Amino acid sequence: MLTHLTLINFALAEHLALDIESGFNVLTGETGAGKSLLLDALSACLGERTDTSLVRFGTDKADVTAVFSYTADSIEARWLQQNELEDESGEIHLRRVIFSTGRSKAWINGRPSSLAELKSIGRLLVQLYSQHSQQQLLDAPYPRQWLDRYSNLTASAQEVKTAYQTWQKTMRLHEEALQAQATRQQQISTLELQIEEVEEIVEQSYIDLDQEYDRLSNHESIMQDCSYSLNVLDEAEENLSQALAGVIKRLEDHIERSPQLTDVYNTLMNAQSEVDEATANLRNFADNQSFDPERMEQLNRELEVFHRLARKYRVQPEELKAEYDTWQQELEHLQALEDPETLAEQVKQTEQLFLVKAQQLEQERQHVAPSLAKTLTSQVKQLALPEAKFEFEFEPLKEPNADGLSFIKLLFTANKGIPPQPLSRVASGGELSRIALVMQVMNSEKTEADVIVFDEIDVGISGGTAEIVGRLLSNLGQHVQVLCITHQAQVAAQSDQHLLVQKQQTNPASSTIFALSEDERIQELARMTGGLEINETTRQHAKQLRQMKFQ
Repeated sequence: MLTHLTLINFALAEHLALDIESGFNVLTGETGAGKSLLLDALSACLGERTDTSLVRFGTDKADVTAVFSYTADSIEARWLQQNELEDESGEIHLRRVIFSTGRSKAWINGRPSSLAELKSIGRLLVQLYSQHSQQQLLDAPYPRQWLDRYSNLTASAQEVKTAYQTWQKTMRLHEEALQAQATRQQQISTLELQIEEVEEIVEQSYIDLDQEYDRLSNHESIMQDCSYSLNVLDEAEENLSQALAGVIKRLEDHIERSPQLTDVYNTLMNAQSEVDEATANLRNFADNQSFDPERMEQLNRELEVFHRLARKYRVQPEELKAEYDTWQQELEHLQALEDPETLAEQVKQTEQLFLVKAQQLEQERQHVAPSLAKTLTSQVKQLALPEAKFEFEFEPLKEPNADGLSFIKLLFTANKGIPPQPLSRVASGGELSRIALVMQVMNSEKTEADVIVFDEIDVGISGGTAEIVGRLLSNLGQHVQVLCITHQAQVAAQSDQHLLVQKQQTNPASSTIFALSEDERIQELARMTGGLEINETTRQHAKQLRQMKFQ
């Protein structure tokens, strides 16, 4: 679970350290106080996208750290072990630094990490639901995905998807083999002849052969120029080496009289060393050169082969090796194509395997759908929708696909005597909000994450409905850690820990978050229910809301 959060120069927070308790935690505060601070900071630590607006005004970087506890047998423990990120403290420290330039850096347990790694571990630690999650209900795949997840059918659905992909791949290979069958043998023969013809030269380098041929062709002029150069450098009566040595000797007596003369002297010493080395290399080159007419004739023949084949295959001579490699790949591909009859049998087998798995998944879905719809109905009825009713409709597909044999719809009605219809047609915005809330809470019970975050998902509800939502979240907090940003006093009253965010009129403005004592909770609940005017009546009402938590 999330145990600690530290924010430094993050948005409106100058320096904030916050301990988070287990169970059901709520965060409240006046509009504009900065309730999104905690959520934004947590999202940054989980690898989500950030921008420079999160860096406090007047500072060059924001620094946020989230600390999580975990058990030795948990899925996040295995992830840490696989990535060699275990920590002696037995905790997970996720840190993110966001610079005013737009860059950011991340660490996991003190080791520099990528955002992909943060997201990977983040998905195991935290599940986030926002007030906009109701839009998911209108996505066509959502009812099927929700049914599979709540009913523990996700693994079976993945097996069906994999079996479908295997079947489709085998079908493509079969079609490719049929199309290639007529010309396959002819293509193989052609490629084999081309490869055989070029094979004798591809191990040689055209550039090296051409360079050697050019050197032999110009042997006489090269040797003449080498002889002249050696004479100037070292062999003439007044050669460059001796002249340079004389200059160095004359300056040697004066180098301590001027730093500038010292630099000149050192430069000339280096030049003398370079000239000596160049002279030695040039003499070695000249001594090892000889004109070999037989070698020149051999090179001429080999280059002629290169040019002839290059003209034949319409490429540059140095490109023949790459062309040869391409032919090899094409030949291997054609030889790897299986016989169409063998592939046809594989198509039947993979299709049959897919259909068996898909039919089994279809039966499991249809078996659990009525009871799941009944559970959803009973939960939604509590939220001021007494006549709510849900059904799952299975519409057979003309052609099965990776998702199975049917298109699954979630049907709904809020009125007695009216048959359920697709949500997108009949549900109002307020109804969608309540349905989404219940489905998210039900989904949360199945998540592997230890932390569930709800961002103002209770928007659009109030009164007794909000009280029921609070109880739902409180019950959920008995199984996982719940963080909820809310405006509803009835929801906040059911929490185990109440965090308050307040804006302070510093320069620049800042926000702080702190845990409330029981008396402070009563005061905040009174503010939430009574507005600016807080009196004994609103306080008594706030106390009654709190007492409902313990009934």
